[in-house]
Amino acid sequence: MKRCKFAPHRRFRMTGSKTKRMKTTRSKLKLTVFLTTLLCVSTLAQANADALKVPVGNFDCVIEPSEIVDLGSAVSGVIREIRADRSDLVQQGQSLVMLESEAEQASVKLATARASLDTAIRLREADLALSHSTQTRSRKLLQNAAISEQDMDKVKTDVRVAELNLDQERENKAIAGLELQRAMALLQQRNIKSPVSGVVMERFKSAGEHVSDDPIMRIAQLDPLHVEVIVPASELGNIKEGMDAVVSPVMGDNDDYFAVVERVDRVVDTASGTFGVRLSLPNPKYAITAGLRCSLSFLPLKDTNMVPKASRHTQAKVD
Repeated sequence: MKRCKFAPHRRFRMTGSKTKRMKTTRSKLKLTVFLTTLLCVSTLAQANADALKVPVGNFDCVIEPSEIVDLGSAVSGVIREIRADRSDLVQQGQSLVMLESEAEQASVKLATARASLDTAIRLREADLALSHSTQTRSRKLLQNAAISEQDMDKVKTDVRVAELNLDQERENKAIAGLELQRAMALLQQRNIKSPVSGVVMERFKSAGEHVSDDPIMRIAQLDPLHVEVIVPASELGNIKEGMDAVVSPVMGDNDDYFAVVERVDRVVDTASGTFGVRLSLPNPKYAITAGLRCSLSFLPLKDTNMVPKASRHTQAKVD
């Protein structure tokens, strides 16, 4: 078998012009790669930005009152007057129910009279003044040896007792003032006020009925409203507190409103593969009716062109 023979490797020297052309070619290639990469990154960034401006999903939701309060009484008694009925608008702190309070009113009058009396204090002040005068005279008599040291000690004791009696009467007057406050607080418990601003949903009692632990009426707070929505677990992490959403009631004036995500459940329901989200919907003029079904779309980014700043504080409609 013949072996192939290879010619020895020869080194070629490149001229200066060829070396310069190769360097220029390499520089152009690097520049082309860099520009291509920059164009791809810019295209992807723009695509992602456009995608984030698109509302997420179209979910079914329910508009509910933010609070539903069963108004009760801190004390038992008989209802004398009810000052609100079903569908009436009420304000926080408004008096709604009055219980019979003749005994409590009498207690307030008695406590007021006791707190205003100061006769006992003036009496003790007079006793103290007399004791001081007796002490002054007794000192002169002691200097003249007209009385004994024992008599002088008794006079000093009388002065001290008079001072303590005066302090006791002042303390009694302060206690009488506290008893007046207590009597007024018990009387105020007979005046039942609304804890929230809203509308009376239902009345359970009437004047003349006895009330103890059972509620008297039910009040719904309508500003703000809560929007409850169930979303699939695939959206977990995409919906966060503070995000805006467009709420569209299925009935009513057919207007769209902006709401803000207030709560996002941290536990997913295993059976349905969903989790709950609560949104706050401003309703200062009570224009939106609670209890309606609605549809909802989340806005991932706070785009100032899409969501007005007023939507977080006042009722804002979508144009």
